Amino acid sequence: MKIVSSLILIFGLSFFGRVVVASNFIEVARNSNASDEELSTASEDLAQKYAEEYLRFVETGKESKDLIDLTAQLRETQGKECLFRNLPQQLDEAQEFFTCTTCRIAVHIIVWVLRTAVSNEQAAELAKKAFIYFCSSVQIQTAPVCEGLFNLNWPILYFILMNSNISPKTICGFLPIQFCRFEQPGFNWILNIDNSKWPLLAPKADVPRKTPFDLNILHLTDIHNDPEYMAGSWADCKEPMCCRASSTVAGKESNQSRAGYWGDYRNCDVPLYMVENALEHIRSENGRIDYIYYTGDIMPHNIWSTTRDGNLELISQIYGLLERRFPGIPVYPCVGNHEMHPVNTFGHENVPSEFHPFWLYEHLWSTWQRWLPADTKETIIKGGYYTVSPRPGFRIISLNNIDCYLLNWWIYYDGGNHTSIPQLNWLHDTLLKAEEAGEFVHILMHIPSGDSQCWTVWAREYNRVVERFSHTIGGIFNGHTHHDEFEVHYSSKGYPMAISWNGGSLTAYTMKNPNYRIYEVEPKTYQVVDHSTWIFNLTEANAYGDQRSPQWFREYQFSEFTENLSPAGIDALLDKMATNPEILRQYWKYKTLSSDPLLDMGCNNTCLLNTICNLATSVYNQKERCKELQAKLKTALSSE
Repeated sequence: MKIVSSLILIFGLSFFGRVVVASNFIEVARNSNASDEELSTASEDLAQKYAEEYLRFVETGKESKDLIDLTAQLRETQGKECLFRNLPQQLDEAQEFFTCTTCRIAVHIIVWVLRTAVSNEQAAELAKKAFIYFCSSVQIQTAPVCEGLFNLNWPILYFILMNSNISPKTICGFLPIQFCRFEQPGFNWILNIDNSKWPLLAPKADVPRKTPFDLNILHLTDIHNDPEYMAGSWADCKEPMCCRASSTVAGKESNQSRAGYWGDYRNCDVPLYMVENALEHIRSENGRIDYIYYTGDIMPHNIWSTTRDGNLELISQIYGLLERRFPGIPVYPCVGNHEMHPVNTFGHENVPSEFHPFWLYEHLWSTWQRWLPADTKETIIKGGYYTVSPRPGFRIISLNNIDCYLLNWWIYYDGGNHTSIPQLNWLHDTLLKAEEAGEFVHILMHIPSGDSQCWTVWAREYNRVVERFSHTIGGIFNGHTHHDEFEVHYSSKGYPMAISWNGGSLTAYTMKNPNYRIYEVEPKTYQVVDHSTWIFNLTEANAYGDQRSPQWFREYQFSEFTENLSPAGIDALLDKMATNPEILRQYWKYKTLSSDPLLDMGCNNTCLLNTICNLATSVYNQKERCKELQAKLKTALSSE
């Protein structure tokens, strides 16, 4: 009950706050000249007003005109399904306003629930009624999806709310939206880092060179296999994920609304036969493969209706398929946020047993042990992470970095004291041992540290570890975003020190052509010297349906941009992109995996500015290099 008193206080004070005229909310949200203070005030006022009107509706059973009007305004600001398919950095001003305000409304209503309920059962009943009403009436999603999301997540949220020290203001302050941010000191922590060596005093600039002995490493990520995918079902549907027999058509029925055979650009994951086709192509067309990196996410995006047994079955199926298709080739996996049920909710060893992911970690160990030595079992069972040395002088560290993910509710439980620090301490100590042994290291983790959904405190401390051991780290490999991209890590002095390579996705979800990547890695310091991305075009493949296999082709080789893949070389490439927008546009095309609908939309100046910024950001709220590059790019764009 630690949170209840502060929640009730906030709720009581909300009725004395200044409430702006309802018709002004959207104007403020869409006013690009509005200050952060103005946006925050308008958002809080709307949240308070909405909570008042909703509680009046509960008491009277009648929706007031103000409640109907406020709901309509929120529906207009949210944009179509933005909460499910857009990353925070992709939201426009109105959608940011909607996201922050929705969070604040939830806080106000939860305050009322905790104040009113006399039992756990009544709290669940009141909260569910409010959630489904808001979720459905604002058209965030359909009522069944809203109900499924509530049923899966409420027990965890209720436990955290009743047992955490987090303040209501902090809950929404975690969002990567500037006017919504609020830091709580108890959720800020600093790792102890070995200082026996001087910090990085110059860019990491040794140029990795190709050799006859380079390793070939296959990078697969974000398969998101959907066992219920059905060609010919509705691809344009009302739910967050479509192309299933159960999908309900969103608009007028037509053949154009039907799912393609090999996948679909419209919010659909992929059938198993497409995954099998991809693996067969990899095996037949790419010669020798030394290792396979799989950077997480096997389950489809039906986050409102997953089951524990269903997740376990898919994990077994996909890793079994990899073993059969690539016999004798080691696979080094890491866990993704979708492996958990409910999705994202990775608790730590001190949470109650009913919420702990022991069941998942034990299954991962039973599945991964075909490729991993016995000494990795302890940390896999403890937290889903491990380290292994495939050959002398080379070490792989696989992290479970869902403890940085803002949609993992357990972050809000104890400020990271048990969630984040032990694994990052283990990472630090493992890198220190690797340094002492003269080993070079690859780090695998699902979520890039610079992603807007990665907790900036975690990313900051992780980046400090990367800086300390940048000379030891040969490469970092991610997934999650479904983009074919990379990000440069910078030291505290602003020097480029490491590269995170993102493998894209095998799923077509979020309008992508399926892809995989092959790295060439030199065998001395284990840096990437080149990589190739392979795709097929969904439009063309679906035109032939099951009559012909997809025509995979190598989309590009990274050395088209530069042959200097050192951190300093990649940093210099960013300057070239900023001063020559055509290079950046070409990169953006490859980043989107040459997706037909995204190429049709194009990348305007705002898109280009965001693209260059993402490349130079490894901690989301540290934008120094981003701002330098954006200034150069603005100058170049103005002269076109």
